[in-house]
Amino acid sequence: MSSKRACSFYCPSPNILQEEDEDNDLGDWTMKKSTLWQGAFWLSVGALISKAIGAIYRIFLPRVLGEFGFGLFQMAYPLYALLLAVSVNGIPTALSKETAEKLSRGDYDSAEQLAAWAQIFLTAIGLIMAIMLEILAPFVARHVFHEPSATLSIRALAPALVFVALEASLRGYFQGHQEMVPTALSQILEQISRVAVMFPLALLWLPKGTAWAAAGATIGAPVGAMIGMLFLLMARMKRGRWVLARPVPWVPLRRLAMVAMPMSLSGLLFPLMFLADSMFVPEQLVRTGMTLRQATAQFGRLSGEAMPLINLTMVVGAALAVSLVPAIAQAMAGQDQQLAAKRVNLAVHVIWLFGLPMAGGLIVLAKPLTRLLYGGDGSAQALQVLAVGSAILAIQQVLGSSLQASGFGWIPVKNLIYGTTVKFVLTWWLTPLPTLGIRGAAMGTVTASVVTAWLNWKDWKKIAHPLESPWADAAWPLIGTIVMVMGIQTWTGYCRLPGPIWPVVSAIGVGMVIYFVLMAALGELNVLKTLRD
Repeated sequence: MSSKRACSFYCPSPNILQEEDEDNDLGDWTMKKSTLWQGAFWLSVGALISKAIGAIYRIFLPRVLGEFGFGLFQMAYPLYALLLAVSVNGIPTALSKETAEKLSRGDYDSAEQLAAWAQIFLTAIGLIMAIMLEILAPFVARHVFHEPSATLSIRALAPALVFVALEASLRGYFQGHQEMVPTALSQILEQISRVAVMFPLALLWLPKGTAWAAAGATIGAPVGAMIGMLFLLMARMKRGRWVLARPVPWVPLRRLAMVAMPMSLSGLLFPLMFLADSMFVPEQLVRTGMTLRQATAQFGRLSGEAMPLINLTMVVGAALAVSLVPAIAQAMAGQDQQLAAKRVNLAVHVIWLFGLPMAGGLIVLAKPLTRLLYGGDGSAQALQVLAVGSAILAIQQVLGSSLQASGFGWIPVKNLIYGTTVKFVLTWWLTPLPTLGIRGAAMGTVTASVVTAWLNWKDWKKIAHPLESPWADAAWPLIGTIVMVMGIQTWTGYCRLPGPIWPVVSAIGVGMVIYFVLMAALGELNVLKTLRD
């Protein structure tokens, strides 16, 4: 064996390789017209099922831990998400972009080699980050979150960094091949495992104290990440051709790191916002006269009750953002800016079509929905504020991913800095106002998303020269949403169905019928046929 091929996980014969290439159509790799939208569909399905399963613990865990315990549970996640964004979150997007470009040039061996070594290095990075978080947990809990009781939850979450690092590289590999089903299935398995572990441990450790119960619930995250990683690992091994060729491809790895760096920083939007909330919101709420325990509970309502419902409105946008990266990278590599612009405009149109009615439904049904799910409506006002900007937040993700895929990865970072600055200032200024309280933090989040989306659109317009503004496609969905909201309000005013569940379910059903009948009559649903074709 040559010294340049010193080790491999799987070394198939040339005949086998030829058969695999024929089976996988690698000999004539092209971006099929429906691949982008099929990928977005499967990612949306996976995310919806995953979030539906996650809603189980969002609903019932506060009743096990109490508001203070759930606040401790939520307090560890912003720091965890921040570390992920800095270390590995940009890798799936960057690796999918690099893989798509190499496959479009027919450079299959290089794509396989880059993915294999990226997986090795990312696992090492995840291990280092996990050890750091374990060691620094007491300092972070006491001096960053001003809540020493959060130490156990932070330590319980740290091992997840190792599993998520390898999981991220595997997802990037599959996404680069436009295979979104493994990512979707891994999300579902991860969430099922997480929920299956957190409740037994939370109940088992509850007699030891609230902090121990919150830590027991937090352990579900590393267990779920491990299960998702193992599933992707098995799926990767079934593909074969997993070659760890030597020498180490330092140049492609450096390029991958350079591509991933701005993508990771762009991914800091949510972690930085939530980190700002976890640091500033409880402290600022104390200035309104609350105790630290009450302020921590309020923060739990914002991040643990309102944000998960907002995330549901962003499922389609997040799926499109992931699927767009290899598609836009291929189009721009072929100097086809018109195709890239068309794909982005279609993605934005779909976000308006689905995101606006979901936001409108959350605004009008905030109180009955939060009462049904969480046993109280303490998070309803923050939910209504966040819902106003949820579609804009999804569009910001799509435009940022499109800029990154086009090779302008630092532009979304610049825009992110402006948006995050707005978030910090408004959170610090508005939250202590007695008339706003927790809604002030929500207003900061919405304003930051609007600023970032607008800046991303200005830069995308300079690069791709799209033929139409994304705001033009919002007109009919917005009108349909207003009519839908009026219909829901009329229905709830006359509805006499018993119990807390059926009035909410029936109102959602009425709203869906009104909206989609109106959109069909206006021809807006034709965009779905365009996606399919």
